[in-house]
Amino acid sequence: MPDTNHDGEQTVRDRAYFIWEHEGRPNGRAYDHWVRAVTETFRPVPATADEPMLDEEKILAGRIDVNMPALLTRDVPGG
Repeated sequence: MPDTNHDGEQTVRDRAYFIWEHEGRPNGRAYDHWVRAVTETFRPVPATADEPMLDEEKILAGRIDVNMPALLTRDVPGG
């Protein structure tokens, strides 16, 4: 029987990775990042979007107002 929760788990995995990246790739914080990712992934979506989002968060939320060129060149020397 196929794993029906694969998409949800992948979403949490991606979110935890983005949190790790955003915090400067610290060692020993994997559990904290995973818990935060689960919380953020499955929390109810607020009625208003007053809080600014990172481009990575916009991608995970399915939003189209992502600054893709800046996102793609973020860690590229000279980018």
